[in-house]
Amino acid sequence: MRRRLLVFAVGSCLAYGLLLVAVWLLQDHLVFPAAGRPARAIDVAGVEELRLPGLDGARFRAAVVLPPAPRAVVAFFVGNGEDLTSAARRAVEVAAHGVAVVTAEYPGYGASEGRPSVESLMRVADVVAAHAEAMATARGIPFVVAGSSMGTFCALHVAAAGRAGRALLLAPPTSLVEAAAGRFWWAPVGLLLQHAFDNVAVAPQVRCPVLIVHGDQDRIVPLVLGQRLCSLLGGPAELVVVPGAGHNDLSVAIGSPVGTRVGAFLRGS
Repeated sequence: MRRRLLVFAVGSCLAYGLLLVAVWLLQDHLVFPAAGRPARAIDVAGVEELRLPGLDGARFRAAVVLPPAPRAVVAFFVGNGEDLTSAARRAVEVAAHGVAVVTAEYPGYGASEGRPSVESLMRVADVVAAHAEAMATARGIPFVVAGSSMGTFCALHVAAAGRAGRALLLAPPTSLVEAAAGRFWWAPVGLLLQHAFDNVAVAPQVRCPVLIVHGDQDRIVPLVLGQRLCSLLGGPAELVVVPGAGHNDLSVAIGSPVGTRVGAFLRGS
């Protein structure tokens, strides 16, 4: 009996160890699930496609939506499951609020060169922000930064540098470790994760007004993480909770439950 228990314990430990190794080896796919997929063409009208310089000379695709007489220019960073096709759709949706939008495809996604990492995504954030800020300066209108889920790490990176007049965050994690720990509760995520995306580290440096929109049924980035991040921001922050909304159905489109509030925030009205 004791021998059987010992064999069972050893087998269980071995199986657990192999599972952790698998998670460690597969983490790039888990963190950047859309990387490596075939490129798709932009399928919405009114979008200009650009190629901008990323990390180490690797070029990434970006998209610009410029409506007539925009009230602001928004640098919008999408989630980790989105390529330029879905980013362009998001840009059109946000631009309907009367703002210009610059968005991007992350390195290694679609037709964008390079590999996704904290460093390469922060480079994308800086380049896209510079392009959007130049557009805003040329028109004499505000520069705003926004991000959804993974994209909030890019958005807060820009906001913490004092470059944006306002910041909109949709379903923001405090850190990738905390978000992943909720789903992989059985694993020492902090020891395994190589991609140290962290909004908590920069939140106190963000002084501009921030609007956080979060669904109360979000199972990927629970509402409690958005609430905690809101409390850590260094400037005025407002949290809008959307009843019944999850992570992938959180909409800021005109006509959505938060469309009016988001539009007014983006325009500064």
